[in-house]
Amino acid sequence: MICRCDKWREVNNYELTTKNFFLTSLLSTSYLPPISYIAACIQSKKIIIEKHEHYVKQTHRNRTLIYGANGILPLIIPVQHENLFSIPIHEVKIAHDTKWQKIHWRSVVSSYRNSAFFEYFEDDFAGLYQQKAETLFEFNLRLLELIFRFLKAEVEISFTSSYQKEVLDMPDLRNTFDTTNPPIPSKNRYRQVFSAKHGFISNLSVIDLLFNEGPESIFFLR
Repeated sequence: MICRCDKWREVNNYELTTKNFFLTSLLSTSYLPPISYIAACIQSKKIIIEKHEHYVKQTHRNRTLIYGANGILPLIIPVQHENLFSIPIHEVKIAHDTKWQKIHWRSVVSSYRNSAFFEYFEDDFAGLYQQKAETLFEFNLRLLELIFRFLKAEVEISFTSSYQKEVLDMPDLRNTFDTTNPPIPSKNRYRQVFSAKHGFISNLSVIDLLFNEGPESIFFLR
């Protein structure tokens, strides 16, 4: 399962390409993943999600970026800090000391209620935010499966059985989609609710694309 694929590179926010075609890619768990993450999943057809790495702070594993009225709005899932950096990522528990789910969903509604397709997806997303998830991995997976269903994307999901630092014969994308990296300008633009105020913002959470383009979203991801 392991080799460095140095030829794999990110061309823009919606397309990942390589000289050789890979059927499977290795990715980390991700909270409402960025568009580039979902594009990689769809183009790979099969993905393996890392279950056994240690938690990496300040990454898309527990944070996402959406487009709010004042520009980029980060949403961060709080996690419990006990043994945080010594247990595998799939055991990291969500901290429910605050009403973060209610706050996140309220932010999503405020940001996208005027988008063209929000009402088509609203109830399903709202339902997940009303369910209390014990672990970060579990909650992220529920959202990812819902996103694939709405995109009608046939992506096969499996999971690692152990942690390996380097992977063989597939792209290792576990640390590729970092929300702290500045977004790369993209020609693949679509309508955004607040673009008249702040311009087009690349590579936000895939829900930004989904709520604005609906069924057409898949064409921005292939």
